Amino acid sequence: MNLQPQKATKALPLQLNKLTIYCCLSLLLLGQFLFAQEEVSDSLETWKHERKIGLLVNQSSFNNWLAGGTTNFSGTLNFDYKITYQDEAWLWTSTADIALGFAKIDSEEFVKKTEDRLEINAQLERASDKPWKWSSTFNLKTQNTPGYTFFENSNNTIERIKSTGFFSPAYLRLGVGTSYRKSDAFTLQFEPLTARVIIVDKTFTQSIGLKETYFGVKQVETSRWEAGTSLAMQSKVPVLKNVFFSNKISLFSNYLEEFKNIDLDYTGTLDMKVNEYLSAMIEVQLVYDDNALSDLQLRQVFGIAIALPF
Repeated sequence: MNLQPQKATKALPLQLNKLTIYCCLSLLLLGQFLFAQEEVSDSLETWKHERKIGLLVNQSSFNNWLAGGTTNFSGTLNFDYKITYQDEAWLWTSTADIALGFAKIDSEEFVKKTEDRLEINAQLERASDKPWKWSSTFNLKTQNTPGYTFFENSNNTIERIKSTGFFSPAYLRLGVGTSYRKSDAFTLQFEPLTARVIIVDKTFTQSIGLKETYFGVKQVETSRWEAGTSLAMQSKVPVLKNVFFSNKISLFSNYLEEFKNIDLDYTGTLDMKVNEYLSAMIEVQLVYDDNALSDLQLRQVFGIAIALPF
């Protein structure tokens, strides 16, 4: 991918298609669930919601320190929301996971991102006494702010090139299959009928070569369609008192192209709660998507999390 240094250009609109319109309508519906249903939850016993805002901070300061060191500060803001609706026939679960973090090193000019995540999930299950149920899921993954690639120029100064943006890329997935839920501590979804679309801004695909792709999207195009099968699992188990280990994994294989190449997204979180407002957290995320990078991506975070009133 041959991207040029960032210039002031007029943003080109994305070409909308049927699935894009459907997904936008789904997001509007999810937004109503996330923000409007709080008033209804008091009057309807079938509605339940959970919400959490946390601030993860890390800071180091050095002054006349002979052993060496660079003053730095980083912070990440997390917002999690979960809402469920259940009656005799259906169980609807919606979650929003938003995180944005930055780091500033004293010796560097630019502020750099340490985390940027916007993910919305929705799952509809047919109520049943048995652990296996018919279900359908919707998933959206994207980012909140632009991303940059940094490099050193001929003058030995650091420059940056805009490489990603809001909703570029955006992964939207809709699947139908079956789910396993014996308790809220462990859930599993298997969907042999899954449609996925990758949406990007045309400003990024205009500058690539004819045989190159940008997150799997070809030159001057704005989307890539895929049909395949998906498998997802979520679990949360107590390790010690006030210590919980959470796992979240998602697998997807494309029927239409390179079926053996399986996209992987795994997140493992160890949450050690000190009190109602303070906890320590270790999180590891592994991502493999050969449309973006033909290698395993790794993200690791450790810090003190502060729960904010909400």
